[in-house]
Amino acid sequence: MKRNLLKLQTAILFGGSIFAWHAVYGDFQRYYDVESTIWKFKDCAAANPLTTPCFWGAVAFVIAFIWSLYIVNNKIQHKYLLFLLGGGTIFAWSNFTFGLVKFLAHQGDGPVIGCSGQVVLNPFDTPCFIGAVIYLIAFVVSLIAFRKVE
Repeated sequence: MKRNLLKLQTAILFGGSIFAWHAVYGDFQRYYDVESTIWKFKDCAAANPLTTPCFWGAVAFVIAFIWSLYIVNNKIQHKYLLFLLGGGTIFAWSNFTFGLVKFLAHQGDGPVIGCSGQVVLNPFDTPCFIGAVIYLIAFVVSLIAFRKVE
């Protein structure tokens, strides 16, 4: 049963990695179209994707996915992955909450730019929200697997 939960955790993290990097790829495309480089960090029309929470969340997804593969095959170091997923969940929900508050505070004052550099029309339809949900699901599955006694 625990091994199945670890495999589920790995599948969730794989899906989260694909989703996150798809969003980051779109951010890089939009940024490059405007700036013609990815190495400009000052005086930009939009935030460089390398500086956005979306990019760093995507990096953490890949690290967690690779780590989960290692755990499934070797059955060690699970608690540290649990800490990483807990931190990733807090990071993702904090970024989403910041964006939601910004969206609600500026409603009607013009467009609001979200964490991935896109205009936010609905905060619950952003990569930040979807990534936060995926992190939370992965964390809960990891916690259940960690507490499961075989």
